[in-house]
Amino acid sequence: MDFFSFNLEKILHYDNKWCKKMGYFNPFIDPFKYHFTSKLPTLDKRAYDRYPEHNWIYDKLAIAKMQGIQCGELEELKKRKLNDIDYPIFIKPRWGHKSASSKNCYKIKNRDELNKYFILNEMMWSEFIDKCEGMTDFILLNGKIMHQVTYRYSDIQNGFSDVWKYISPENKPPIKIVQWVQSNMSGYTGCLNVQYRGDIIIEVGLRLARGGAYIISTENKALIQNINNIITNGTWDYSIENEMYFKPFYSFKCFTNAPIIYLFPQKILDFFVNKYGVKPFYEYYFEPVGKDGMVFFQFLHDDFKKGVQLKNDFELAFSILQYIFIGLAAGITYLLITNFNYGLILLIVFLLLLMTRYLNPICINQNLYKVQKNLKNV
Repeated sequence: MDFFSFNLEKILHYDNKWCKKMGYFNPFIDPFKYHFTSKLPTLDKRAYDRYPEHNWIYDKLAIAKMQGIQCGELEELKKRKLNDIDYPIFIKPRWGHKSASSKNCYKIKNRDELNKYFILNEMMWSEFIDKCEGMTDFILLNGKIMHQVTYRYSDIQNGFSDVWKYISPENKPPIKIVQWVQSNMSGYTGCLNVQYRGDIIIEVGLRLARGGAYIISTENKALIQNINNIITNGTWDYSIENEMYFKPFYSFKCFTNAPIIYLFPQKILDFFVNKYGVKPFYEYYFEPVGKDGMVFFQFLHDDFKKGVQLKNDFELAFSILQYIFIGLAAGITYLLITNFNYGLILLIVFLLLLMTRYLNPICINQNLYKVQKNLKNV
C-alpha cells in the first residue's frame, strides 16, 4: 500500500462524521421509507462468509466449466500453443468475492495483447460470449425460487458495460438460467444474483444487485418485507405477494473516455440531478470498461427520454470539465516557465479549485483512486 492510499484508508474512518457534518446523504439508506434488515449481506465478501455451504458459486471458473464453454486459468495459457484457442477471449478475476467493479476484466483479441496480463494473479479466461447481457435477482427459500427481479440490459454497450438497464416486474429471466438455479442451489435460503450473456452464466453472487439499491428503489413495502422475512426468519408471507408489483424504471450509467481529474462536489451534483427529476438513488460509480474508458456515475429515472437526456448532458459536461483542467494545468506549466509570478498565482487558484473535488464523501475519492491505480498497474 502506498503512502497516499494508506492515508486515505485512515481518513476513511471519519467518512460518516464528515458526511453528517457536510450534509451528504447515503444513497443506499437516507432517501427511502423502507429498508432492508441489517442481516442482509450487501457485499460479496460478507455473503461469502455468511453462506459457507453455497459460497462455491464465487468460483467463476467452476461456473464456466459447468456450462461446457472454453475456459481455464489464465496462467495455463502460457503453456498453450499460439493458435491453440480461438480469439477473442475474455479474461477476468477468478474469484467473485475478491474483486468488484469490473476490475481487471478485458476482452483480448490476440496472443500479443494477452502477454502483458500474465502478471495478474488468480485470473481466468473464457471464450468471449458475444450476446446481450442480463441479470436477475432471485429470492430463494430452501432452494425454491419465491420471487425474481430481472434487469434487461441495453443492446448498445460501452465496451462490455451496459448503457442502461430496464427494471420491471414483468421482465423474465431465460429458462436455462432458472433451471440452473433450481438444479444448483438446493437448500439455499437467501438472495442470489445471477449475471449472464444470452443464457450463459458469467457470474453469480449470494446477494442482491448493487447491494439491493435497485430493489429498495422500488419503494415497495411488501417486496422489501418479504426479503427481510427470508433473511431474518427463513419465511415467506404469501398473503402480500399480490402487493409486490412496482412501477418500472431505468438505471443509467454515465461514461467517459477522458482521464478523470475532477469530480463535481456533492452539493452541485445534488442540484444537477434533482433538476432532472431522478429517483432518490444516484451515485458516483467507477467501473473500468476494459481499455475503452470508465463508467463514473449511475442514476435511476422513471422516464427513459429524460434519463437519456440527463445521461448525455452529464457525460458532456463531465468530459469537457476534465479537459479544461488538463488544459489549465498545461497552461500554468507554461506560465511558470515564462512568467513565474503570474503562473504561481494561477497555480494557487487552480489547486484551490481542484481541491473542491474532495467536497464529497471520502469513500468516493478513495474508490476512484483505487480504480485508477489498478489501471496503471496493468
